[in-house]
Amino acid sequence: MYDMTRRQEKLLQLIIKEYVRTAQPVSSEYLAENSHLKVSPATIRNEMVELTTQMYLCQPHTSAGRLPTLKGFEYYIQNLLKKKNPSSAEKNLLKQIRKKHLSSKQLSQNRQSREFLMKMMAQQMAALSGELSILAFNDHSFYYTGLSYLLAQPEFGEQDLIYDVSQIVDQLDRIMFEIFDSIGEEPEIMIGEKNPFSSSYSAIFIRCQMPSERQCILIGLLGPIRMDYDKNLALINYVQQLINQ
Repeated sequence: MYDMTRRQEKLLQLIIKEYVRTAQPVSSEYLAENSHLKVSPATIRNEMVELTTQMYLCQPHTSAGRLPTLKGFEYYIQNLLKKKNPSSAEKNLLKQIRKKHLSSKQLSQNRQSREFLMKMMAQQMAALSGELSILAFNDHSFYYTGLSYLLAQPEFGEQDLIYDVSQIVDQLDRIMFEIFDSIGEEPEIMIGEKNPFSSSYSAIFIRCQMPSERQCILIGLLGPIRMDYDKNLALINYVQQLINQ
């Protein structure tokens, strides 16, 4: 097991954040100018070479910067991911949806009204994250939204990934049935081979329960491995909090 130094962890964190933002390889020159590590570009290049040797980074071609690998993302999720809150604007958008629909007297009396509220929350979460949002009311009833946001991401310039996401949608009923009872009240990040949807994607799911409901629901986001884990985790935790109130 490789023992990563704090400087290497910081570099990996910076590379992942920049890659999430741009979907482009990250250069040592960029890191030298923006890392605030107070080390020389040569030192940064040496650290990047070591992280590449250890397979946390990869180099697409000789003149390019580095990209985080699946192993790099897994290390980030396990060791560097920090719990954060959504922005004030994101919170307000989600709270307004809940407030609007909870003001209806039908909501406490009508299951369809409650399910409609959940769908509106899922739609807003998809819009804020840019991912596919999936909602499961039980192990054989689900809803998804945000496919257009997902397909607008840079990764989907590749035909293979478009075909892959179509297969995921076709198999959603089977996958949701298989995972429904295994997701708990803490968010679960599924990445690579641990992701039942596809090893080319990442997913975050959590279990929720409205106080007036005995039946639990699952809500989650599905996106590329290059998803913004910090933001998406914050959104899912906050949506759970709103639903459980």
